[in-house]
Amino acid sequence: MTLEKTNLKIKERALALMESQSWKDALEKWEVWFRETPNANADANALHDRAICKFHLSDTVSAIKDLDSAAELQPEYGYRFSSRAWMKQANGDTDGAISDYKIAIELEPDDVVNQNNLGILEESKGYKSQANKRFKIADGASKMTVDKTEDHDTKTILSEMKSVYKSKESLKNWLKFILNGFTLKD
Repeated sequence: MTLEKTNLKIKERALALMESQSWKDALEKWEVWFRETPNANADANALHDRAICKFHLSDTVSAIKDLDSAAELQPEYGYRFSSRAWMKQANGDTDGAISDYKIAIELEPDDVVNQNNLGILEESKGYKSQANKRFKIADGASKMTVDKTEDHDTKTILSEMKSVYKSKESLKNWLKFILNGFTLKD
């Protein structure tokens, strides 16, 4: 088997372990993959996925460094900044999260989730007027998307996304879902 095929199998195994929330084992596979794969540090997705494992193992500082590298590789991709913002927020760095969400929104102004997340953080800092502007932008963007499409699945997804911000309980459940690696747990 070639080195490339072997490394692909290692990567696939790391992703499968992440899916089962076996964070320690997944991180071990990622570390092997990064050691054995030429130019591994040029793969923004792999850096992101390794960061998720590190985060779940409470190595947030190292995880954010991986997300920094991913953002450097793809500075025009808002998701890189929103991912890092989310992790900074989860680590208690509200100001850093606000800064990253602003970059993500600059790159992708119609992203409803980023507008809402930034609004929530601004509201927590006492910037109620700015937060309300974010919520209105997000609400308007989501209505435009629903109005422009006849696709039932899109309407359902947007409705679900908007429902997350209707109550503190639903937001708490959404954050729990994210912290659990985007899986439902009892």
